[in-house]
Amino acid sequence: MNGEIRIHRLTLALTIFFVALLSSISSGQQTTFPILSSTPAGIMLVEVHREEEYASDQFFWTRLGADDGSTLFYFTGNEDAPSAVNGGEVSTINFLPLLADEGASAFDDWSLILNQGSMQWTYQSNPLYTWSEEKEPGEIALNMALYGARAAGVEPMFENSRGALLPPKGWHVALFTPASSINIPDGLDLRLIDSGQGIVLTNFEGYSLYHFDDSNSLESSCTDKACFDQWSPIAAPALAIGFDNFSILDRIDGTRQWAFRGNALFRYSGDLLPGDAHGREAHPNSQLTLLQKNFRPEGVNVIPQPNYGDMFALNGRTLYFGSAFEKYWGGRNLRGSFDIAYFKGKRLGGNACVNGECLKFWLPFNAAADAKSSGFWEVITRVNGSKQWAYKGFALYTHNDDETLGHIRGHSLYDIADVDGNEEALTRTRFLAKVGNAMGGAGIYWSIAKP
Repeated sequence: MNGEIRIHRLTLALTIFFVALLSSISSGQQTTFPILSSTPAGIMLVEVHREEEYASDQFFWTRLGADDGSTLFYFTGNEDAPSAVNGGEVSTINFLPLLADEGASAFDDWSLILNQGSMQWTYQSNPLYTWSEEKEPGEIALNMALYGARAAGVEPMFENSRGALLPPKGWHVALFTPASSINIPDGLDLRLIDSGQGIVLTNFEGYSLYHFDDSNSLESSCTDKACFDQWSPIAAPALAIGFDNFSILDRIDGTRQWAFRGNALFRYSGDLLPGDAHGREAHPNSQLTLLQKNFRPEGVNVIPQPNYGDMFALNGRTLYFGSAFEKYWGGRNLRGSFDIAYFKGKRLGGNACVNGECLKFWLPFNAAADAKSSGFWEVITRVNGSKQWAYKGFALYTHNDDETLGHIRGHSLYDIADVDGNEEALTRTRFLAKVGNAMGGAGIYWSIAKP
């Protein structure tokens, strides 16, 4: 009898617990959930662009990369596939498993499998590999974007591939596809929002969605009509039902509103274009609805800059990148008008600023000796052996003339290469002309680093 009473009490307690939990969800009570990283340490996100000669480089998609930016692959074909096509010739396959560091743990889309005594990373259940045939990090990913199989599995036209190296049949470039593993209600979406530094919940048009922090709600945080007018509730259809982390709140005006993890969702009126994330700064309690967060080195923040959009700052000082001169039509300072391929920064490396005179003004964003590439941030090695942080392929610097937050005194400066100097100077000039494909001029153009 006592055993039956204890079972009854346990059942009653569990019932009360789940009723309370469901009540808190249905009432919109906010709950704190950890935001997981988009990639493990040592695995990068790399944007794939076609390099254009006179305009912004065409963007294709975001892929996964090894810690040096090399293309990552997964296999879905016949295990007996014997060769790769290289301009019609056969070459030996040499795919190497992407091994995890000792002590690495699985999370979210990332899991680990045992491969010959070592742990190998998998993304969305696909084991990841590098390929030793790739000579320049990322070249095969670009080849696949240009010459790979098209819609409906149509094979590439090899006569148009100009001898480009492509992986063997059954091997695929590992793209970054968080949307494929998350169930989202109709009318909502998710995107990699650069200014938000992560995967953000959006509406169907791609506009960022927000919620208010755990200790506040919109009702308690907004104190006037102007504030309420800035935040539009994300309406839920009359027949919609909640599932997974999504629930529906009944508003006092009789309408229904989507909530994520118990937090009511809003759009901010100050976001004028998809990809904007201005609402994160619009109210002290507003939060961007992040599903995954991208890695950032310690001390780096995204700050708004009037007329230039968002930019990176390191401990309150603007971060910059230098790019080799190139022929370029259009303004470099307009939004989205200066998108540069990862390759261009990768080839330049830490050579935007190397000599003593330059280093008086430009301070490399140094990385610790044991720092690891992750997300869009890559650790590169300078000519003196020191480590430096690069973002989306381009090494980053601060400028000595910036004295306070928001100063951009190093922005839009041109460092003209010396064409009448000694052999060392001429060697550098030839190098910059080759990297920038300038044909008529060589040097470095300095710009604020934008997310």
